[in-house]
Amino acid sequence: MDLPTEEAKLDEIRRYWPGLGRVGYSLAVTPRQHPQRLCAPVARGTSRHAPRRRAHRVLYHQHMDGVLAPTLVRDDWRQLYLDTVQRVCNEAAFRDDDEDFEIPVCHELGVFLKYASGVCDADFRGAAMAPFEPTFGVGVGEGGGEGDDAEQMASQREQLVKYLQDSLCSEDFIGGVVDEDLEVKVGFETGLRGRHEHDVWFSTYLYCRRYVEEGEEEKREGEDGLKDWAWRVVMLHADLENPVTVYGRKLRFDSIPEFLEWYSSWLDRFDMSQLEEYTKCCDWGEIECLFLGGSCFDALW
Repeated sequence: MDLPTEEAKLDEIRRYWPGLGRVGYSLAVTPRQHPQRLCAPVARGTSRHAPRRRAHRVLYHQHMDGVLAPTLVRDDWRQLYLDTVQRVCNEAAFRDDDEDFEIPVCHELGVFLKYASGVCDADFRGAAMAPFEPTFGVGVGEGGGEGDDAEQMASQREQLVKYLQDSLCSEDFIGGVVDEDLEVKVGFETGLRGRHEHDVWFSTYLYCRRYVEEGEEEKREGEDGLKDWAWRVVMLHADLENPVTVYGRKLRFDSIPEFLEWYSSWLDRFDMSQLEEYTKCCDWGEIECLFLGGSCFDALW
């Protein structure tokens, strides 16, 4: 009988869990120790080589539930983060010459960061949907700071300012990638995922509203809640004309809970048998064409 070996089965699993079971690949860390490490397996043990699948039954994958452990668990660290984001965004905001416009604190984001530093799709679909990671790895985790807390906070603030400035959405990015019907004052990229060294999806946090031509303000009214200026999560495709419709909706969200509900809903629409059919004859690069060009797009999303 031509049955697959244990190693062959692990090879298949490694399509979704890189490095699983290979010699020298550490399994002896916990999710809290490396909350930002993408697609890395962790175990509550010390084994460094497990060649059979049954040895992995106790493994924990930090993205199995999609939640990245919080790194801003203390109130003062979250306030430091929110104040820094507001200051950097006000300095970078696009304003008319005569406009006195204040970017507000993103309080809702502060609530989210109390429980998670981000969310990351494990990407079992091969869809390359971007994570949402607004902290850029800044923070101290559960134990709080050790040593000189003031010095540590100053260092983290400096690091956050640098990350934010590097991640701010430029005028070219807003004009070329962001939804053409959105007016953006300021925003920053919160995640990127690609395939074969090719960008596929961005996640962003934007202070925005619906764009209308001057004198046509009545057209700003609509059912999708984009009338007023607000912080919104917006998912953007790197190659297509945004907004892209996925799961029957455009990917801009008035609140983080609304975004999380959509982000976690892929399994309700996932057709594993259809994905298996496509992966038998295609590599992941070809599947991208299937996502975007055929009837399988809705099924796989």
